[in-house]
Amino acid sequence: MKLLIWDIDGTLTYTPGVGRRAMEVAFEEKFGIQNALEGIDMAGGLDVEIVRQAFDRHGIPQKQRGEYFAHYVQVLDRMLAAPHPGGPTPGIVEALDSLSGRQDVVQVLGTGNIEAGAWIKLRRHGLDGYFRTGGFGDEPVPRWKVIRAAIDRARDHHRLGSLRADNIYVIGDTPRDIEAGRRLGVQTVSVATGPFTAEQLAAHRPDHLLPSFETPWQQVFFG
Repeated sequence: MKLLIWDIDGTLTYTPGVGRRAMEVAFEEKFGIQNALEGIDMAGGLDVEIVRQAFDRHGIPQKQRGEYFAHYVQVLDRMLAAPHPGGPTPGIVEALDSLSGRQDVVQVLGTGNIEAGAWIKLRRHGLDGYFRTGGFGDEPVPRWKVIRAAIDRARDHHRLGSLRADNIYVIGDTPRDIEAGRRLGVQTVSVATGPFTAEQLAAHRPDHLLPSFETPWQQVFFG
């Protein structure tokens, strides 16, 4: 059995600027603060950590994160329901279709999005049906712990037995995805459909590197 752990932003979907804008609109509507995320690096980060930094910067009590995120998911859903740039990344729907038809593959999420936001992003792009569980960015933990949670939940939800590390794949578009997979000793698959070029990703030495899922990808997982 092979376990594939997918990032969302830049990997499954590419909607440039929409996620950041939704967070900033939520800050504007909730707290009257414009450009609240200016200067904060979001690529590969956890939503909760991004918002924690913004709260600290603007003097907002951390205990208000829950109500902020409740408003953020409403804004995100509203923005993704309207016409917006981007969509599923090239070739990803065909790849997910192919993989979901196999009995020797389980697919889960491993994303920095809070869980509610993750499902909104997938549903609005028609990708939610491929996944049942995963690891999410609701808690302020290192990204590798999000991946660890994805593995544990996959085992529980899909009743998986023991999994060899070389049959677990962390698929993402940022160096942080590579670092998380390497920390756990599993396979890392980088795809250059997000903000980083193939050359930039190659510098971090992933086990596998794809320009997109439009290119032949089957050998990465099945030899």
